[in-house]
Amino acid sequence: MTDYLALLGERFPVRNTKAQRTAFRAWLREEVQALGYRYTEETNGFFHCSALTVGNPEKAPLVLAAHTDTPARWLLPDLSFPRNIPLWILWQLLHMVLLLIPALAVYLLVWRVSGENAQLGLWGLVLTYVGALLLSQFGPANPRNRGEDADLAAVLSLLAGLPEEDREKVAVVFADQGCRGVSGTKAWAKEHPQAAYTRLTLTLSRIGEGKSRLCASTASARKCTGWGTLQRLLGERLGAAFCDTRGFTLRGDRRGFRCGVTLTAGKHSKLLGLWSGRARTPQDVVADPENVTQVWQTIKVFLHSLKTAP
Repeated sequence: MTDYLALLGERFPVRNTKAQRTAFRAWLREEVQALGYRYTEETNGFFHCSALTVGNPEKAPLVLAAHTDTPARWLLPDLSFPRNIPLWILWQLLHMVLLLIPALAVYLLVWRVSGENAQLGLWGLVLTYVGALLLSQFGPANPRNRGEDADLAAVLSLLAGLPEEDREKVAVVFADQGCRGVSGTKAWAKEHPQAAYTRLTLTLSRIGEGKSRLCASTASARKCTGWGTLQRLLGERLGAAFCDTRGFTLRGDRRGFRCGVTLTAGKHSKLLGLWSGRARTPQDVVADPENVTQVWQTIKVFLHSLKTAP
């Protein structure tokens, strides 16, 4: 079977610009078709987000949502503290404070050059700060984004490894604009309310590094058929801990779905709790193939446990 983690790193290490995303979607269409799946394509929402859907999300008991783009580089690592809200807030505030440094420098420069005109200095500060924020969302990406690659590799490996009799039990939504407010999956969900509101939906969030796993689920997800089995398998095979999505700082592609579940991985310490610290930096070069294999094989076992697709 194809080593998708290695393939993504070699052929599509960055999927940030329009040209890069278009090239990846072209390959994805060919790959899905070669694996024997049917797919549909559509463009949704105000931002014309592209989505490729494999299977029938209105009927499959499990939907997997994955975004195909990679994020822009941030000034600092995008440290994730899924259940440590105070620390997560402090880290976001530090980002904002650091962005103020060049803005203040511009303010002082404009103020001095303009003959101590405070109003012009303020305009320089605001424009510089807004520009820095936009750069963090739409600027150049890292040369490697292995955290993003691991999630996508697990989904593709699952599609490749599923036996024929289990393929109708899962649907996959590959959407872009995931790194910009998960616009792609949100737009798709608005166009497919039945699937978005009734199907158990699993999203992966940086599963490639760390042996501590955390699974967050909505109340609606815990009422879905199969949730008990999925929870048991994630606990037994991955050692996952479980929590409610309330107070869970990793939103991701799950945000567009009522019955959403997020699985993440990282390191654990008594002081920080579960955390991951390489995202959106040039140091995001590590992803454990064993993590990818364990996750997709666990989902495979879960799908096989379902007798038939409803």
